Amino acid sequence: MKTELIKFNKEEIEGVWNLAKDLVHKACIRAGGFVDEKHIKEFCKQGTMQLWLVVNESNSVLCVCVTEIRDYPNYKVCDTKIVTGKNYKDWFHYVDDIAKWAKTQGCKKMEIYSRRGYVPMFKARGYKATHVQVEKEL
Repeated sequence: MKTELIKFNKEEIEGVWNLAKDLVHKACIRAGGFVDEKHIKEFCKQGTMQLWLVVNESNSVLCVCVTEIRDYPNYKVCDTKIVTGKNYKDWFHYVDDIAKWAKTQGCKKMEIYSRRGYVPMFKARGYKATHVQVEKEL
């Protein structure tokens, strides 16, 4: 199956948001840090977050990725806030392309929030699991 990774600039977000909205919404429900997908959309429109889609030849969305570049005192980090989709075997390799892009932006490190099941696939690409996030609602 032919697929393509597309990064949208902030001026394009409004026009493509309907393609990403449902998957971003589900990720927001799971993670809980954002009330809903509207906040992610606004950050993407401002350019503080970046929206990536993997689509197939019939323009079906297989993956939504949302990144954010953060400046730390010692280096920049590309933080992948959302990586979600269906048929992960058809799109997972694009993580490498996002990392290459991050390097061109001056990032020295990728930080990816991920489902536990994806960890072996990240390890196969040279990533190491350095932390486990645990959560408790208060």
